[in-house]
Amino acid sequence: MASQQILLLPGTAVSFKDAAGDVVWTPKDVAAGAGRISAVHDRGAGAQAELYRWECRVKWVATPAAADPFRLYIVRSSAAATPANTDGFFTFGDAGVAAETELANNCLYIGQVLAGAADVARCSHGTVMLYDRYIAVAGWNASATKAMGTTDADLEFILTPMIPDVQASA
Repeated sequence: MASQQILLLPGTAVSFKDAAGDVVWTPKDVAAGAGRISAVHDRGAGAQAELYRWECRVKWVATPAAADPFRLYIVRSSAAATPANTDGFFTFGDAGVAAETELANNCLYIGQVLAGAADVARCSHGTVMLYDRYIAVAGWNASATKAMGTTDADLEFILTPMIPDVQASA
């Protein structure tokens, strides 16, 4: 009996960052105990990948406490410009978030990046299943004392679709 493998083929990555990214998200200078939501990303109509690999790189301004977290959420919607159809009643657009309550209660928590005690950028990775057409990324700086870095290049979220690729029978 012939067998087939189903492998995952990485698709085209989408970068959430300053003006140099595909979707604008500017978490630089976000104060301790504050957050930021990105502009909307339209995954498109029709068939889309459901599994995505995410990568987030962040840096705090200076020597944060070890394990200070920057928490990550996906904000989902069935209509790009309709807060009533969006997790947490958020309006999409690169904007500040004043309280984590709506993120934690209504949005999809996907992970966090933990600070080291040194003043260096840190990175975390994970996977997430997405089904909604419109999404945004939101980050929450849960540090008690340190703001996020001041350089756009030190703050980026990358979302890569992982597409099932059925191999020919062996």
